[in-house]
Amino acid sequence: MNLKNHFLIAMPHLSDDIFGKSLIYICDHDEKGAMGIIVNKLIPSTSINEVLQETGLNQVYPKIELCLGGPVQLEHGFILHDNSYRTTGTYPISDNVLLTVNEKIIYDIISGNGPKQFRIALGYAGWEKGQLNREVENGDWLVMPATPELIFSHDNDEKWARATERFGINMNDITGSIGLS
Repeated sequence: MNLKNHFLIAMPHLSDDIFGKSLIYICDHDEKGAMGIIVNKLIPSTSINEVLQETGLNQVYPKIELCLGGPVQLEHGFILHDNSYRTTGTYPISDNVLLTVNEKIIYDIISGNGPKQFRIALGYAGWEKGQLNREVENGDWLVMPATPELIFSHDNDEKWARATERFGINMNDITGSIGLS
């Protein structure tokens, strides 16, 4: 099962600060493992102001939001964006969503020559060989095809709920425990 260009929707029993109610866009998935970007968790504003100033992104309007892409390599930036932009270090994930890891995109965003739609994330979520498939089989994640609309358009606080609604379930009806109440 290849989950590239799919969303992982965290089940209610995943309740830690990073993965609880997270919506993860899977950028790569093969026999070696998987890599994804959390698209609905922001880095606290006190932490991002320094990053925005260092990169010059504080000059961009509307104000840039930095996502917590995941717990791996928090010092590295990853930019998911629409297909209106390409440069060296741009990797297509689907026809409509690309990932760029070249810092040139930052300068292009500042100058107005970057992609029309984008999400900037620090860090990523990673899984070793077979790990993600086991987590899906264990019921940690719901899987659904990704849409650029959910990546780029919706309020972060609503993305997880919107994804579960599109999946056709109400997470309030699901508990993280087993047995009779």
